[in-house]
Amino acid sequence: MIIHEINDLSNTHVISLLQRGLSNCTESVQNYHPDHSDNNANLFYALKNGRYQLNHGKYYVMEESGKYLCSAGWNEYELDSDIALVLTRMYIAPKHRANYHVATHILPKILEAVTQYKHIWATVNEYNKALYEWFVRDRLGKRTALFNDWPDIYRRFKPIGKKNIYYTDQYIIELDRNIND
Repeated sequence: MIIHEINDLSNTHVISLLQRGLSNCTESVQNYHPDHSDNNANLFYALKNGRYQLNHGKYYVMEESGKYLCSAGWNEYELDSDIALVLTRMYIAPKHRANYHVATHILPKILEAVTQYKHIWATVNEYNKALYEWFVRDRLGKRTALFNDWPDIYRRFKPIGKKNIYYTDQYIIELDRNIND
């Protein structure tokens, strides 16, 4: 497996890999599919317009034998420089979703890159609220029902509620620096 790190659209190999991999995306098409790169919520739009600019963000793309597996990034929240948003524009090819490549390979790189930020947040939209509820139940010590075999790195995050991020209501989970893997 190879993990590429990019800040923009300049690495044509990685962008081509992303385009091929995300052209098959059927969920959240506006956010990922390359045909929607003019939409400001789209990954390719974000890469083109500086969301992952050097020293303020990075996007990671994992491939194996020339095939896209998954990707995710981090960026400094433009409205508060004390906050790093992590696991942004995360997408995992459907056949790789149970492999936890993001948790095992990409999230540790992201957390290493954002240590200088006061707050490290991951967000989910309303349509992914079930993910947020997993963190709530885990913190309450209840059976999580979803994905009981998730890697422990996710247990380092605590739910902190709903906030408006980039003009969209999001459920926020924050890295709890008191918990290690």
